[in-house]
Amino acid sequence: MFYEDKTYWLIYGGRGSGKSTNVAAYFVMKLMAPEYFRGVIARFTQRSLTNSIYRDIVDLIVSWNLSPYIELRNDEIRNKLNRNMIITHAFKIGDNTQTAKGKGISNPTHLLIDEAQEVPGEEEYLKLIDSFRTKGAERKIFVVFNPTAKNSWMFKRWFLPDGSPNPKWAENHGFIHTTYKNNAHNLDPAKVKEWDLAALTDPEYYRHHILGEWRDIGAGQVFKTWGFGILNPDPESEVIYGLDFGWTDPTALVKISKKDRRIWIQELVYASGLTPQDLSLRMDALSIPRHASIYADSSAPMAIEELQRLGWRNLRKAQKGPDSIQTGISKIHQYQIFADYESKNLLEEYYNYAYREGTDKPIDKHNHLMDAFRYGVMSLQDGPKYATQGRARPKYEFS
Repeated sequence: MFYEDKTYWLIYGGRGSGKSTNVAAYFVMKLMAPEYFRGVIARFTQRSLTNSIYRDIVDLIVSWNLSPYIELRNDEIRNKLNRNMIITHAFKIGDNTQTAKGKGISNPTHLLIDEAQEVPGEEEYLKLIDSFRTKGAERKIFVVFNPTAKNSWMFKRWFLPDGSPNPKWAENHGFIHTTYKNNAHNLDPAKVKEWDLAALTDPEYYRHHILGEWRDIGAGQVFKTWGFGILNPDPESEVIYGLDFGWTDPTALVKISKKDRRIWIQELVYASGLTPQDLSLRMDALSIPRHASIYADSSAPMAIEELQRLGWRNLRKAQKGPDSIQTGISKIHQYQIFADYESKNLLEEYYNYAYREGTDKPIDKHNHLMDAFRYGVMSLQDGPKYATQGRARPKYEFS
């Protein structure tokens, strides 16, 4: 599989899944192959390198009877016949000493980042991979990790909120998720039975640690069940727009397509310092019809009036009343929501829009697009026109 024409491979899963052993075997095969190979095993701290996948590689060399052809020299594994080699690299040599750029690594072809969940941020990861650019040589980067929580930089970079790979990386990224069930033939049957039992006795532990699924951010997250992907709304959808005004905070505009109990949402505008005239120009550039139904924050009547004078005649004040925020959130929960995966600010708000601890009131942060969405949803009407009973439901969700 690793011979496919992809540069990046994300290999992740739970305990006993064999993910490290498979990559180690690939590195040993490349080490013994005739073509030029210089592989680097990286881990965040120097002291953990000896307990890394490096140990698996050495064990495979012994078990495959390759020791006569191999020279081990400190942090290097060298093929005596063709001078191919595997070397180790630490992001962090010691306290306060960062080495993420990979200085001193000459002409590498393959990078293996082991236990990548230890890397504290996306910046450190990008510094390292940007240093791997040997001209004219094969270039592959393997990222091996155990999934952590959905607020980690790794999840936000590569995955959608439901834990599936983000399709924007499909062209040059391979995603491999394995569990102990894929590797059961190499495991102690008693341990397999123990892990099977954990599915019943401690399902949360089983899902996260044994199966290697991503852990939710927390109980306070307002919305947790939206799907993110390439939108493909039902062509018969009702289309409206929600608008939240801002100045220092961003002005937020969303497109809402609704059919039956399904809603598709797309972020259109998310920018600070927009006047009504600026916003009008942006909406024209987005080809929003001048007759479109737009529901806006009623606390900005002057901005609404000015936009109406600019030709947006169906721009109206959103419904508000006592407990309007909780009421709007409750109404949103009544629908199945599909969101555009390229709506990056909407995705960020989705992760961070949370209830104040011990209450049913959300914190007044990360809510500009969420408020715009709520204004639009509160205008939607359900009734005989939208009834679904007795009719087949077409599958227009994501393309």
